[in-house]
Amino acid sequence: MSGNTDDKQIDAQADGENGNGDAVEPVVEPAGGATPRVGDDEKREAVKQTIAEIKSENAPMVKKKYTAVEITLIVVAVLLFPLTLIVLGVRALFKKFRLGITAKTTVVFTLVFGLMIIGYSVFVLASINKLVESGEGLTAAYMHRLIITSSVLVAVFIVLGAVLGGFSSQYMIGPVRKITRRIKEISDENLSARVDAVDSQDELTELTDQINAMLDSLQQAFERQENFVSDASHELKTPLSVIAGYANLLRRWGKDDPKILDESVEAIARESENMKRIVDQLLWLAKLGNFTLNNSVFNLYETVEDVVDGYKMVNAKHDISLTGDVSVTLNADKNLITEAVRTLVDNAIKYTPPQAGVIKLNITKTDGHVELSVADNGIGISKDDQAHIFERFYRCDKVRGRESGSSGLGLTICKSIVEMMGGKITVESELGVGSKFKIALY
Repeated sequence: MSGNTDDKQIDAQADGENGNGDAVEPVVEPAGGATPRVGDDEKREAVKQTIAEIKSENAPMVKKKYTAVEITLIVVAVLLFPLTLIVLGVRALFKKFRLGITAKTTVVFTLVFGLMIIGYSVFVLASINKLVESGEGLTAAYMHRLIITSSVLVAVFIVLGAVLGGFSSQYMIGPVRKITRRIKEISDENLSARVDAVDSQDELTELTDQINAMLDSLQQAFERQENFVSDASHELKTPLSVIAGYANLLRRWGKDDPKILDESVEAIARESENMKRIVDQLLWLAKLGNFTLNNSVFNLYETVEDVVDGYKMVNAKHDISLTGDVSVTLNADKNLITEAVRTLVDNAIKYTPPQAGVIKLNITKTDGHVELSVADNGIGISKDDQAHIFERFYRCDKVRGRESGSSGLGLTICKSIVEMMGGKITVESELGVGSKFKIALY
């Protein structure tokens, strides 16, 4: 008998009843035995950084391999030591003065051509001077030798100019090849890699900075996407699990127990509403990414007053009031402003106890901008949470937030709306005293 009783109790608890026959909310484990995500982004980033440091410390030392061009440059630099000094001097000037690649190329080839002209002129003048000192006149044989020698010298100068020009071009284009090789190593699985800094003061340095900035943006976008998908799936999994649990409870016991039937239907309706709210807010966020503002001039006080009047009609448990400058006008998207105000008022209502709860809205115009504030005497927000409240799906109190119907997306939407219109939103809060959100529109 006791064994059968125990089995019945186990079955009842599995189907949503406690040992006394009372219905309880079923707890459904995530599929595959997975546990809910409990770490935050900062911990994950710290772990990734630690792993990267360990890998870099254990990486074997690789000797640098010189290319054929680099070896040739070293040999030429040793053989043409005076020219090497000139090249080093030119490089020092390039580093000191910010010149573009076009200017650098012009200076280098002008310098090479000038050296060729100077060398040829020195040779001709030295030959004529030697002829004058010897007292000999210009003869056909001398002119013949001068022409042949000059032709050979010009050919040598052309070859030397081509070699120096080629080496100069290799030096100029070398950083571009390094950047190209580095970019080929970067993929969606290695977005943390960056292009090495270029030792030059020209467009290549700016190009490197821009590429690294673009990679930073891409990495942040990928991380936001991964976190968003993870958070969204986690948020939707909870109501789905509750609905599935109560559906199973109805299937087995709801037909015969009116109490279980009513409780299950109410829970399914509640969680369905939560899912609808989450999906609606996700659609809002997606819409804001490609939203076209429909600006118009309107009276901000009257618009906010309409919102406040609407809340007063459906919410008599909180004292909601509006004060401030009644003549403030704004050139912005009226619908988005209304949505932002509703989000802040909804947030204040959720976290402000009824009856003694006071919510005050105020509108002022100072220093060339309009300020809209929503203050309450609710539970407040801790200093640690204030830095994260505008993040997607973030709740200061996970249990209380879910019970109050919070999805953790309202303040994210509000912040996106304000920033889209060129404004900013700030919060001042103290636990047990209340919170005050300020929207500044310029």
